Amino acid sequence: MEEGTANVSATKWDNLYFYGLTKAPLNLVGLNQNMTQSLIAMIGVQASISTGALIEPKYMLNKKGLTPWLAMHALLTTNRPTLLNDVYKGTAATFIPNTTVEQIFVNHINWPQELLAKYDIEIDGYTVFILPFSVPKGSTYTLALSQSMKAPDGSLEIFGIGKFNENQPETLLSKIQDTLAFIKMHRPDVTGR
Repeated sequence: MEEGTANVSATKWDNLYFYGLTKAPLNLVGLNQNMTQSLIAMIGVQASISTGALIEPKYMLNKKGLTPWLAMHALLTTNRPTLLNDVYKGTAATFIPNTTVEQIFVNHINWPQELLAKYDIEIDGYTVFILPFSVPKGSTYTLALSQSMKAPDGSLEIFGIGKFNENQPETLLSKIQDTLAFIKMHRPDVTGR
């Protein structure tokens, strides 16, 4: 542990996420640091732990039950505790490289199958993703987007933002299901209908 640092517990953060759709493989459309931090700034936050890695919700619990938010926190706690403290104090923002996070959350579904089966989080021709980030508890932010945001190159579209609750992780699935139901009904430009 670096000198002069205190361990900032993982429970002292709000775990947030943007969610959206893409037709491309997730590892090819991940966001860079400037794009990610610009998105986060749009909801009124400067201090954050972020990544540009896009993660399919069905893979967001790895083999050990670790979420992307806990993974990013653990990486900073282990490797950069001073930076973790600075972010927590609101004096910094940090970005975890996409490849570091992506490799932890692919090809393994750790959700209980009966729970995952309750939610329709698929849409033909697209991959649903979340873009996770954490902010210090007590931060002021808004959980609303006035409209969806499409990447200038059309590679992805972000439809909303949510707050992840470790005690009720399925609320993330429910929020995505509700948004996809809306898209299927009201966005023929996406569904092709």
